[in-house]
Amino acid sequence: MDGAAHTPWRRRLGLLAIVLVAIASGLVMQASGWAQTSNYELVRALHGGTATIDPWHWETRDISWYRGHYYSVKAPILPAITLPVYEVLRKVDSDKWAYNMAKNARLNRSWRWRPTSTPQGLYGNKRLRTYRVRGRIEQSTPIIWVLGLFGNVLPALVLMLLVRWVAEKLEPGYGTATAITLGLGTMVLPFSTLYFSHVLAAMLAFAAFALLFRERAGPPRPILLVLAGALSGLAFASEYPLALAGAILGLYAISRGNKVRRGLTYAAGCIAGALPLFAYNLAAFGSITHFSYANAVKRQGVSGHDILGANDSGFFGIDIPNPKVLLQLLLSSKGLLILAPVLAMGIVGIVLLYRRGRRAEAWTLGGLVAAYLIYNSGYWLPFGGGTPGPRFLMPIVAFLALPLALAWKRFPVTTLALAVPSALFMLTATLTFPLIGNDNVGFWWKLIDASNFVQTFVTPFGAGHHWAGIAPVLIAAALAVALTFATRVRVPLPRVDVKRAALAVTSWAAAAVVLPWALGAEQSVIGGDTDALRLILIYAAAGLAAVAAVALISLRRREPVDEHRTAALAAEA
Repeated sequence: MDGAAHTPWRRRLGLLAIVLVAIASGLVMQASGWAQTSNYELVRALHGGTATIDPWHWETRDISWYRGHYYSVKAPILPAITLPVYEVLRKVDSDKWAYNMAKNARLNRSWRWRPTSTPQGLYGNKRLRTYRVRGRIEQSTPIIWVLGLFGNVLPALVLMLLVRWVAEKLEPGYGTATAITLGLGTMVLPFSTLYFSHVLAAMLAFAAFALLFRERAGPPRPILLVLAGALSGLAFASEYPLALAGAILGLYAISRGNKVRRGLTYAAGCIAGALPLFAYNLAAFGSITHFSYANAVKRQGVSGHDILGANDSGFFGIDIPNPKVLLQLLLSSKGLLILAPVLAMGIVGIVLLYRRGRRAEAWTLGGLVAAYLIYNSGYWLPFGGGTPGPRFLMPIVAFLALPLALAWKRFPVTTLALAVPSALFMLTATLTFPLIGNDNVGFWWKLIDASNFVQTFVTPFGAGHHWAGIAPVLIAAALAVALTFATRVRVPLPRVDVKRAALAVTSWAAAAVVLPWALGAEQSVIGGDTDALRLILIYAAAGLAAVAAVALISLRRREPVDEHRTAALAAEA
């Protein structure tokens, strides 16, 4: 399980593995929720030369009402960068193609694209409008999928490649394993299939970090500081909470050399990167300081804007941080460390990074994690509604995954054991119903048991919504994992790590059963969610099976164990 030898064929295998993860994401054609349709409405508005979304405002609740017009509450960067794709689609009669694809999906017994479960009250209590809007959402889903290939899948691919590059600098040979863990075992996987701006913003923020990381490795280069600042500013323009990441990366930027000069250089880049957002605010609302979340509709009602002020409490909806909410973000049924326990090894990796002497990087990564947990724990809707986890923590996922490179080398079996349930949970969320609006993760088991999965690219061509429909996604993901292991070379595995891995998996399973209930989750295993228990037990068993397989392979190879190395590892743990 040691690092891959630095040979061209191993590097190419690693690159192919990462591309396969992106292909797996690209094959998934998710139904559209409010966030996706809100972004899509802004694309259509920009296509018409305006920012108002009046003709389509009933298709989403993520809207604002300002001076007699409706606006998307979403930041403009994702719609803007996918606008050229939409322009091309318009030229090739995309409406007809999308209609036929939606019709074929229905003929193959896949109804997910039509939001039939949404109540009539969301459409102003008008039955005819309800049917018409539901039909429009269904028929636009294939178009949104194409936009997502460029706005979500491609940024996810770039993010994995960036993580691989930085991880190779920190721990040569472990970049591919780290990138694949990020792509398959965290929220990056489901959100790369959803037309949200989270993956794009996270990629931009991490790209800024990668540039600063490179700049620190050599002599001072102001141009890299400017570029990093521009990427941070653009990340903020994509997702407003990324301003926090930009500030912390600014501290990383000034942690060497002349602090004032470097800080001003980085800040200039930030302002330049945020200019597209300010230009949009000025054109749409008449002021660079008026953001789209202002005047957000809280209740549509009959008028479409009966009650405003969805984010009016505190500072854009952020109040005093709540320690209990912070714990829920990590350890509830949809908590970050419950659905992706491998990220706990990222925390271990930060400690190892600090001990190695990379203190600036360790403080930056740890500071980002702490800052977003604190901020998110004060938001009025901490999990962000229907989501496969705390989606407002997406900015820290890549930063928390990066130090997994050190964990993969120091504790390979433990990291593998926790990566297995993480990937299985993320695949489950992605391929069943990622946008669950409560704590009922057991609902995913119900869908698995009924073989009722999301549409994929092959669904409209006769594959249906059963296992055959998601088979290409699973095959691509499995090949990515296989190629990742093919880039490894044989080394002795310390017995203590095998024992630690088994303990880690069982501890995670116990935490997943007990802690959500202790934190007051709406639904939990102890509270009666037996379907969630099935998922936890099955995925824990898969993690233990991986541990057993590694132990068996080690025994068959009769690899000697360096007792001094084992003792050192135990002491460090």
